[in-house]
Amino acid sequence: MLQALVRQTIDTRRLRFLKSHARRYWSDSASTEERQLAPLRRIQDILAGFDPKEADWYRQIRGDVRGVVTNCEREQHLHGLNGHYAYVLDNKSVFTELLVSAQLPTPQTFACYFGDRWHWRDGSRSAFHDELAARGRFVIKPTLGSKGRSVQIGTTPDAVDSYRGEDAILTGFVQQADYAQIIFPDALNTIRLLMLRDDDGTPLPAAAIHRFGSARSVPVDNFSAGGLVSKVDLKTGRLSRAVSIGKDNHVRHHDVHPDTRAAMPDVEIAHWPAVLRLVEDLGRAFPYLHYVGWDIAVTPDGPTVIEGNAHPSLRFFQLYDRLLDEPRLRRIFARYIPRANGEPL
Repeated sequence: MLQALVRQTIDTRRLRFLKSHARRYWSDSASTEERQLAPLRRIQDILAGFDPKEADWYRQIRGDVRGVVTNCEREQHLHGLNGHYAYVLDNKSVFTELLVSAQLPTPQTFACYFGDRWHWRDGSRSAFHDELAARGRFVIKPTLGSKGRSVQIGTTPDAVDSYRGEDAILTGFVQQADYAQIIFPDALNTIRLLMLRDDDGTPLPAAAIHRFGSARSVPVDNFSAGGLVSKVDLKTGRLSRAVSIGKDNHVRHHDVHPDTRAAMPDVEIAHWPAVLRLVEDLGRAFPYLHYVGWDIAVTPDGPTVIEGNAHPSLRFFQLYDRLLDEPRLRRIFARYIPRANGEPL
């Protein structure tokens, strides 16, 4: 009886995925890259639980999609692992307050925009002007935003006074460490570190990539906006060659940044041991979070937390690795994904 109920739940989730992706790929809003994929292949990929565009990347890199966590598995089986605690990460204002209370490093928040006006704390307005005088820039980002959308980099107080938009927070500008500044200086280049929990609840750094902005993505480093990603060796903190997606959904590999021509493979991330310690601290500070993509920037003085993602994409990591082929990760994923446990999806 229980097995039949589980099977029914899995089938319902899969049907939900099929409906949403089939509708998108044949709608008027489908992108040029999505429309150019062969129709039969699109159908096969969606039936297999993949976003066809992403499946195409994996085939270009490795020839097949074996060992890859599918989009259906991520969206329907992993998406809810943090339960209602996901709100802690989804709301940047709330998350920042919790980081400060836990004494973890994060850019200072000076004000939040709500109800069509800025709300300043005692002394925060003068602190903002002091910071602006020292750094020359500040950041306005949506409280509930994602993928770098609507992030603004400002240089004058007028940009704050004239702001009329969605709910947002006003934060200090992060000066990144030299290695990241050399590779691409026109965006804050961040590390996305995937955290899972081991059987005993210990926070486990499962995989890491470094995002880098490009002329296409400025002022953000987001891959979806045209940025690049480079795998980070968890033991050494060294970068691999980078990957970006070009026209016609073509996967491009880079030994140097396409805009700055700065070398990328084997570059060592500054303060890497401190980055790993920070992830451990985050895991202890938020024991109710089981599946997080931490976004961390490295400054000259050490790492700082930019945000956390309660529903992290796995595509960055799977451009480099088959996550289900790594025994340790497969064991953890097997708690949530039937296929990782040897069962059919």
